[in-house]
Amino acid sequence: MQARYLVSLALVAGLSVPSIAHADAMLTNVVATNGGCVSGPTGNSTQFWDVQPGKTYQLTITNVAECGNGGTASTIDVRVNSSGSGNTDLVATLVSPGTYTFSYTLSANAACTFPIFYCTTPGQGNTGIKVIRNDGGKFQAHLRASTFGPGCTNPTPITGTDCVGTATRNDTWGKVKSYYR
Repeated sequence: MQARYLVSLALVAGLSVPSIAHADAMLTNVVATNGGCVSGPTGNSTQFWDVQPGKTYQLTITNVAECGNGGTASTIDVRVNSSGSGNTDLVATLVSPGTYTFSYTLSANAACTFPIFYCTTPGQGNTGIKVIRNDGGKFQAHLRASTFGPGCTNPTPITGTDCVGTATRNDTWGKVKSYYR
């Protein structure tokens, strides 16, 4: 009852309200399409898929239900964020209900990690919902620029001065409640 009341108040006030219940899309597959290396996923909290700069990857997200006509539209908007090279707006294509694929090419000088968002609005870097781990854990999934040894072994993350947190949408009930104090 209290959550419904807060949502109603927020709607009356014209505030943007985060979804109370949504499916959370998962990054379930990353495949190199032009000879690049890929390793992962790894990580106990944020999940990393190590990928090679200058290479193109096909990413698959599943469990999409919050946009695209409940995950049945032929395309949805997605975004890959980068603190160093800027955000990239992309279009993902429907494979089956709730499952979409899209291609992303890391810049040749890529460093750091790249969080992924879906249900985005192109040109608006603070929109969308974070893509989570492939096991459904509530932490984000990131691509991570890495170098590799022979035979795509021993991925080593590429770090640099630009490796800082990227801007994400900050929707919390604490913020909503602050409007009513």
